Amino acid sequence: MAVHNWKLGVLLVGCLIGWKAEAAQLRDIGVIGLMSHDIFSWDSKKAENTENGRLDLSTIFDYDEGKSWKTGGNPKNCENAPVCTITMRLVNFYQEQLKTLAADEARRSTVVLFQTWVKESYVRLSGLDLPTAAWDEAPNNIEQAALRAMHDILPGKVILYHRPSLTTLDLTNALFAKLQLNEDELNQEIAPFDGDYDAEYKAIKIPFSNMVLNLMEVDRKFIETYSPYKQADMLADLRRAGLGEIKMQDVFFMHHIADLMAKALCFKGNIWMPDDLPCS
Repeated sequence: MAVHNWKLGVLLVGCLIGWKAEAAQLRDIGVIGLMSHDIFSWDSKKAENTENGRLDLSTIFDYDEGKSWKTGGNPKNCENAPVCTITMRLVNFYQEQLKTLAADEARRSTVVLFQTWVKESYVRLSGLDLPTAAWDEAPNNIEQAALRAMHDILPGKVILYHRPSLTTLDLTNALFAKLQLNEDELNQEIAPFDGDYDAEYKAIKIPFSNMVLNLMEVDRKFIETYSPYKQADMLADLRRAGLGEIKMQDVFFMHHIADLMAKALCFKGNIWMPDDLPCS
């Protein structure tokens, strides 16, 4: 999904979400990326999720026993510019809240803001309605597999605005991973699902090594190990949605994304989350 013709992008993304919501934006990549980090942190050696499955910003405030929040918590929160931008905006918001609130209340206020952003981006990217009730269950590997399939929409390159020396950015370039994007950059529309990963994600250069990572292959192995699905089938359905042949809501595995959201919003046993959504 490289930089694309604006009118074509509006048309295709409009079809993608059935005209129910706005076109997907680069900010959604940052928000949903941070959301995924807040729900899942995969330990490949133990084959288990080490996150708590809730949207409570534990990925920022609880990582490293809370010692790293000023720099965004988990280092993976600043491995690409959109996610890092959203992460640091939340950190900055929290710091502002600390001027008038106790630390616990400041975090709760920051979580409310984060969840507001997540809900907006979730609707734009998935075309799904927000859950009317939450589930008191842990997210599972099939839901993680479904979320990984959504990597299809990651743009390899994006447009930069108001930067004299830069006009485009390769989002996999580690040298610019912590670049803080401005509003015009975050608001740019991104191309819809097309059933493939952009070339940049098939050859991610790992800093300070000779390693090259193929995210599509990494996701394929996870999907086909921990879910009943084939990556190729998932991407084919996403492509149909991107072309407007089906609505995004009708993609065959999208119910797992809906289930994941319902679980991630459950407040039970979590002191940081708002209790405005019933959970059982």
